[in-house]
Amino acid sequence: MLFPSSKRFVALPFVIAAGIIIFGGVLFAQQAVQFYTDYPSVVLGEGQDLSLTVNLENSSTSPVEADLSVTGPEGWNARFETSSYPTITVNAVRVPPSTDKGNGKVSLKFKASPPKDTGAGKYTFTLTAKSSDGKLIGKFPVIVTYNAKKQTEEKTKENKLTLSVDYPSLEGSAGKDIQFTIQIRNQSDKDRIVELSAQLPFGWRGYFSPQYQSQHITSFKISANGSERIQFSVTPPYGVKEGKYPITFAAKAGDETETLKLTAVVTGTPELHMGSEAEVTGTGDTRNINATAGKERHFTLYLWNKGSAPVRDLSFYASKPKGWEVKFKPDHIDSIAPLAETGKPETVDVTIIPPSRVIPGDYQVTLTAAGAESHESMDLRVSVGASMGWGWVGVGVVVIVIAGLTGIFVRLGRR
Repeated sequence: MLFPSSKRFVALPFVIAAGIIIFGGVLFAQQAVQFYTDYPSVVLGEGQDLSLTVNLENSSTSPVEADLSVTGPEGWNARFETSSYPTITVNAVRVPPSTDKGNGKVSLKFKASPPKDTGAGKYTFTLTAKSSDGKLIGKFPVIVTYNAKKQTEEKTKENKLTLSVDYPSLEGSAGKDIQFTIQIRNQSDKDRIVELSAQLPFGWRGYFSPQYQSQHITSFKISANGSERIQFSVTPPYGVKEGKYPITFAAKAGDETETLKLTAVVTGTPELHMGSEAEVTGTGDTRNINATAGKERHFTLYLWNKGSAPVRDLSFYASKPKGWEVKFKPDHIDSIAPLAETGKPETVDVTIIPPSRVIPGDYQVTLTAAGAESHESMDLRVSVGASMGWGWVGVGVVVIVIAGLTGIFVRLGRR
């Protein structure tokens, strides 16, 4: 009897471990889907209906079927509906895995309408989501504080459409999008069409798009007592001066129009350019120059900034054939201000030295100026002529060839 008991004692840890694994797997599967709302406690005035966004997020790699139910006070017609138009009552939903394009998230509307003669007080609804096999995914309460006192006509009208923005002043550079995220709330008890518009500085571009989406829109539908976030993008034109620019965003629903005052702070954009002396002054070196093997050839490089912000920390580099030397003087410039401020370009003396035994011909040298915000390059075609050393070598080769030919003719003449 002692041996069987010991055997059971040894097997007991494995049973416990298996139970932990199975229970942990079930618990993980249940916790893979989150069921929640961002607004678990709300206040309704007389004549208002409840409309809340409810979310299911699946962090697993497999789809999950969820059955939905709600319990609460009678007569409120509590239900789940789709967020799209027209709305459809929903009793179950398939939540895609997190690997899908929708990031594993489904959003619904939880709606309820207080019956006529509902008294003031707090009303609690319990929202529940279960898997297809009846296991609990999640549940939470929604507490509705109902104010039976009727609002005045003026106040109701003022609160039907509201706008808000977290960052009314944003900074950006010319030619780049500056994006404001604006929340629009429809506090009426009816779905509404909202038209969007904006007042921009001259030459600026602007467009609207739903948050996290790329298409451009000019209007959209917003559900009763719902809210939507809109991405408002503005683009300052290239060359615009640094400074603060006022912008007005407007949303219109029927006869009601609300506006937001925004500010775009433009920091400016550097725009570096390079050129030869002939390109800048009309005379002197072009981008095709002559040089002599083993001799210094000086070339004046012109630089200017056509942007609206300085080009800072400028250094110079050269891409050259093997054995060549290229030097810059100066080899570093701290800053080049916009040409509109300086009225003249900067100059750099470039020294190019071909090797003393280079073969005559055309070669390419690329000059590059690189700063913290901008860079620019230009190509030079350098035509190298023969040096005196190579000239005498050429003469010697010609003499040898002539002497050889003369010898051949003399031998043939004797025959």
